[in-house]
Amino acid sequence: MTNERDLTSEEQLLAEDTALLGAILNTAVDAIVTIDARGTILHANRSLQKLFGYTPSEVIGKNVSVLMPEPDRSSHNGYLNNYHKTNKAAIIGIGRQVLGQRRDGSILPIDLAVSEVTVGTRKLYTGIMRDMTERHQAESELRNAQQRLIQSERLAAIGQMMTGLAHESRNALQRSRACLDMLDLDLQSAPDQQDLVKRTRSALVELQVLYEEVRSYAAPIQLERSRHSLPQLCEETWEHLVDLWKPRSIQLVMKGEGDCKVSCDRQRICQVIRNIFENALAVAPSESTIWVDCRIIQRDQSSFLNCSITDQGPGLNEEQRNRIFEPFFTTKTKGTGLGMAICHRIIDSHGGRIFVGKGQDSSEGATGAVIAFELPYETRS
Repeated sequence: MTNERDLTSEEQLLAEDTALLGAILNTAVDAIVTIDARGTILHANRSLQKLFGYTPSEVIGKNVSVLMPEPDRSSHNGYLNNYHKTNKAAIIGIGRQVLGQRRDGSILPIDLAVSEVTVGTRKLYTGIMRDMTERHQAESELRNAQQRLIQSERLAAIGQMMTGLAHESRNALQRSRACLDMLDLDLQSAPDQQDLVKRTRSALVELQVLYEEVRSYAAPIQLERSRHSLPQLCEETWEHLVDLWKPRSIQLVMKGEGDCKVSCDRQRICQVIRNIFENALAVAPSESTIWVDCRIIQRDQSSFLNCSITDQGPGLNEEQRNRIFEPFFTTKTKGTGLGMAICHRIIDSHGGRIFVGKGQDSSEGATGAVIAFELPYETRS
């Protein structure tokens, strides 16, 4: 009778220990799986579903490689076999960051710690996995913030230098132009020499423009926000460019959906629109169309007002698409290559983004470049 009571007591303690272990595993924040020497999943806790999208019952009995993307999925069994032969571990007892694959096929970074345990004659392996997505995002945001700070400091130094340079050079350029004007009067009877004077005067103007654009690019951007209709700003800017488009009969077609008003710096956004229009007009053929499409979109659980400008020019090649917002990159014979870089800074300072994109609404005959920018959108009651 005593032995039976002792046995019952031991069984009860074992059942309690098993229940306690199960409770600990299933309430753990991290996903935990146990596999055998062949990689077959023997146990998985409930947190696996939150991390990978699989319920424990869906993965038990399957190879653990189901949780891995390629090429790890195909090579995992080979790694296990190699470990059993050499007893040299790359992860076991060490841990490292790896990539996992969710049920929907998406990839996520995970921190993986693997331990080995022997139960009787069997070797088992337990893996503890933690989602590193938020940490990676935080690290990325920190790196971006540091890069922006470094860039801001560099731009401030460039701006200070260019302000002084532009100020000092202004007097010299004015004296040069005055001398050219007097020389032009003395060369009334020498048209060839007058042409040289004209070219020199034009070069001085371009030099002054370069100073001013570099200073403008490097200067801090201070926004004066108010609420404006983006389509209206596009139409007004277009009318100011009448000397560029009217001689070639280029048509502007506006499209829009919803309330297209945003809080922005009117002058700065008009500067962005003007620059995009000028680039489009520089390549647009006669009797062509430029489309502007404004509409509200959802991205990253936030609302933005998207403005896409499409022309019928030759379009952008891969290098141009990749470098269009780089300072001093240009495909024009004239210009500093700072226009789109300045646009990028302006849109970024508004909390938006500018990019080479696809038209929100397929426009017939729109075969050229598409430049789009987005600004944060807030509804007003």
